[in-house]
Amino acid sequence: MRHPHADRTGRKLRLVLIADPGLPSEIARNLSRRLPEHLRRHIGKGIRWQVDTVTEPLLADEQADVSGLAEIVENRLADRDWDIGVFLTDLPRRAARNPVSTEVDPERRIALISLPALGSRRLPRRVRQTVVGVVRQLTAQDEKPLESPVVGRPAPREESQCERYVVPGLRGHVRLVLGMVRANRPWLLFTSLSRAMAGVFATAAVGFLNSATWQVSTTLGIWQLTVIAALSTLALTAWIIIDHGLWERAEDLPGTHAPLYPYNLVTLLTIGLGVFVLYAALFVTLVALSFLVVPASVFGRISQHAVDASDYVTLSWFVTSSSMIGGAFGTGLENAEEVRDAAYGKRHRRRQRQLTEARARDRDRDG
Repeated sequence: MRHPHADRTGRKLRLVLIADPGLPSEIARNLSRRLPEHLRRHIGKGIRWQVDTVTEPLLADEQADVSGLAEIVENRLADRDWDIGVFLTDLPRRAARNPVSTEVDPERRIALISLPALGSRRLPRRVRQTVVGVVRQLTAQDEKPLESPVVGRPAPREESQCERYVVPGLRGHVRLVLGMVRANRPWLLFTSLSRAMAGVFATAAVGFLNSATWQVSTTLGIWQLTVIAALSTLALTAWIIIDHGLWERAEDLPGTHAPLYPYNLVTLLTIGLGVFVLYAALFVTLVALSFLVVPASVFGRISQHAVDASDYVTLSWFVTSSSMIGGAFGTGLENAEEVRDAAYGKRHRRRQRQLTEARARDRDRDG
């Protein structure tokens, strides 16, 4: 049950944060602890705030109107008291090709915040500022809305009564892409792919203890090692994307689907950063182990010169690049669903499954 005018009493308001599973839910839980204090500081001390969090994937369509979302929220929260609802999603929103950061429905006292448009840097702080900003607007009642730190600029009003804030220009699109990549958490990619990890480290172990590898590594220059490293990481990135069908093609998508941008770019950056994190972790590990398991006397005799620390670094660098081939073989043993679960955030995975189901329905209908 809602109390739309509870703030007129100056006593108590209930704010509910409804968050998508994954990163939005984590941010909502962390934010709720100190949010009442921030609300009192920025809105007024005459109101006592109660903040609740609910994890609920509500958006089936990334371009659904916030007013339609309000009806869903009211139905889902019918058994609890609430005055203001703020929904946090990691799905991108767009208006006339501009990323939308926030949508506010003053009549129903509900707001939708799209995390990707807030970018990747200082995201919890930006979310907190935006939540405080929209709550200030929603508690302004019949007065002129207060100035608020909502990220973006007000967009022209359309037929609906919702207020939209967009982040226009190149900065907005960069923020959108980086925010989507962060939601996918690329640094955790290979920790969930056991076969790929086994392939990488098995290849590294074989190459690391091979005398031919020692000889070759000491003959390579920095630019050669750099080229080999770049090619190996790019090759593994391309292999994962192509082999597991992560690259979306317009002809394979339903006719009502939103434009491919920025999903393919986000996929490329997510997988690429995941491969880079694996590369860096393996390189650091091999550098540390090289001084322990490769005797300088034996290394020097095989390479035919006195070795120093730089030789151990170049050996580890070369072996790391070579091991990416083992990662390609390992990921080939993973099924597509496991790779998607490792590569994407929960909402992006749900979207991928919806597209797969839509393609299957289209094939059945055509057949």
